[in-house]
Amino acid sequence: MKDEITKEYISLIPTLFSSFSELNKGSVELSHMQNHVIEYIFMQQRALNIKEISTGLRIAKQQLTNMISDLEASGYCKKEPDVRDKRAVLVSLTPLGNELMNQKWIKIYQRLGQHLTKLNEEELIDLHYALHKANFLLKKMEAKGSEMPSS
Repeated sequence: MKDEITKEYISLIPTLFSSFSELNKGSVELSHMQNHVIEYIFMQQRALNIKEISTGLRIAKQQLTNMISDLEASGYCKKEPDVRDKRAVLVSLTPLGNELMNQKWIKIYQRLGQHLTKLNEEELIDLHYALHKANFLLKKMEAKGSEMPSS
């Protein structure tokens, strides 16, 4: 059973990636990496230091620093000193950066809604249940995985 689940999971990844790439196409005018940075900060819903962003996105701090400078120059994010750690800088989105991300997600939501019209009522119910169950079980596996002792 584990082999079948593994194969199904692995085959789902390119399908989800392709589907999301199509929904996301042309939604922002940023480069691919700039979009990742802005989106990561947006999803965290708080100011982050460079190390947190670097770790979360697995991007070298040097590369990230240049990207954040470009995003700051474009008005999408701002840097402020971290009052808790005088050596660190916190990066947060500006109103322009937040609006960019809000508009992006509105477009994705609308496009997905259009795609869902291709399914009948029973298929919509099946998809809803499958997505809900997959999210629940994957989060459960992730939580249990973090409790496992390291070898």
